[in-house]
Amino acid sequence: MRTVTTLTQLAASTAVAALVVLTPALVGAAAPAHATPSQGVTTETLGQVPLSGSVLPEPAGHSALPAQVTATLRRIVIAPGGTTGWHHHLGHVAGVVVSGTLTRQLDDCSWQTSPAGSMVSETPDSDHVGLNLGPEPVVLEVLYLLPEGAPFSTDAPAHCS
Repeated sequence: MRTVTTLTQLAASTAVAALVVLTPALVGAAAPAHATPSQGVTTETLGQVPLSGSVLPEPAGHSALPAQVTATLRRIVIAPGGTTGWHHHLGHVAGVVVSGTLTRQLDDCSWQTSPAGSMVSETPDSDHVGLNLGPEPVVLEVLYLLPEGAPFSTDAPAHCS
């Protein structure tokens, strides 16, 4: 009986040691990439109103709006060197670059540069990152048409190097 106990203990010890050695590799392989944090971004809500999605026109090139949306107008300021971090929106987003130059990288790794006066639009669930690569703050005024209760943005892992 003592030999069985010793073999059982040896097998258990070996299994524990294998788990200790292999777990970091397995977790690293299965763990999703981490979201990139925003830096140098401030926001201000200018107005908000609930609306029926059926009374609004379908945004060109976007999917249909849900039955109920919350329309929110926000001012977003990205400081020089700032980033929104990779993220996406659960609804439709459109805005204007009031000042500065907004640089975005999209989920297909393409780049878009939008100087002051440019309109920008983002389709639902399309990951992207906004950057201020210039010397002055980027000021955006953005209209969000989001499903009721949805956050303004959802973090996403970086797509491109």
